[in-house]
Amino acid sequence: MNVEQRKRLTIGVELVAKPDLLLFLDEPTSGLDSQTAWNILNLIRKLADNGQAILCTIHQPSSVLFQRFDRLLLLVKGGQTVYFGDIGQESRTFIDYFERSGAVPCGESQNPAEWMLEVIGAAPGAKASRDWVQMWKDSPEFVAVNQHLDELRSELSVGTAPTGDGSLSKSYAASFYTQLYMCTKRAMEQSWRDPSYIYAKLGLCTTSVN
Repeated sequence: MNVEQRKRLTIGVELVAKPDLLLFLDEPTSGLDSQTAWNILNLIRKLADNGQAILCTIHQPSSVLFQRFDRLLLLVKGGQTVYFGDIGQESRTFIDYFERSGAVPCGESQNPAEWMLEVIGAAPGAKASRDWVQMWKDSPEFVAVNQHLDELRSELSVGTAPTGDGSLSKSYAASFYTQLYMCTKRAMEQSWRDPSYIYAKLGLCTTSVN
């Protein structure tokens, strides 16, 4: 199979699992030429139009591919949010947000996806002109997002009250100790399957000289 067929097969395997809530795709267009990436995004767009919620990670897409998405979560180094919301027609919604906050205007011929990386200082050689993380926290868009999340939590809490199951209204499905146990178990299993790494570390610790 070629690269596009393998990508489609991977998406198909995920769909066979029948995700109840979300389909997560990690860089579905990486390693593809422009036409193949367009075909993959068309497939993803069809799935989304038919009710499937899809979350994608993507790096510096073309302006054409960027328009296929509905919403954007833009992060800077450290995983801090600088924007979360609609992209808008011709990317105007999120462009207007940054320009209104003092960013250099986006030219008509510029790719909005590359422009936003230059604005926040994530592009090679670029430097942010202001603290965009704090700008986001002080913005009315941030307030609106949090209000919407509060409404969703309230609706979910009311919806689960008759059944007595409040697990869906929690931030996490499992408790802290359950998460700690599962993550520790997973890490130990990974180390057990790769003993050469452990032996190398033991040898380094026993033979090293201060």
